[in-house]
Amino acid sequence: MANTDNISVQKDDYGYNLSWTAYDNDGSARNITGKTITLKVWNPNIPGTLLVEGECTVDVAASGTYHYSVQDGDFDTVGSYLYDTESTSSGVVESINSGWITVRESG
Repeated sequence: MANTDNISVQKDDYGYNLSWTAYDNDGSARNITGKTITLKVWNPNIPGTLLVEGECTVDVAASGTYHYSVQDGDFDTVGSYLYDTESTSSGVVESINSGWITVRESG
């Protein structure tokens, strides 16, 4: 079961991290040792086309913490987008965090 988080970012900003914690159904931190975590972002009107797809860095596997380092060009269009972080290991793919990313105009 995926946890739901909504995130707001500034258009064209990059070089910072988006961070998450994976949780089990009982609310305890999920151990993600040996897992590959991937961030996927898409326009809800065009679900087959990913705007961002990149590997996350596991910070503390036993505590379920990980992050994605935002790259230049990742969030260059104002709007609201769906995202999902997926855990992959031994051929099993599982959503662990999902929600909306809102890209706001820079001031």
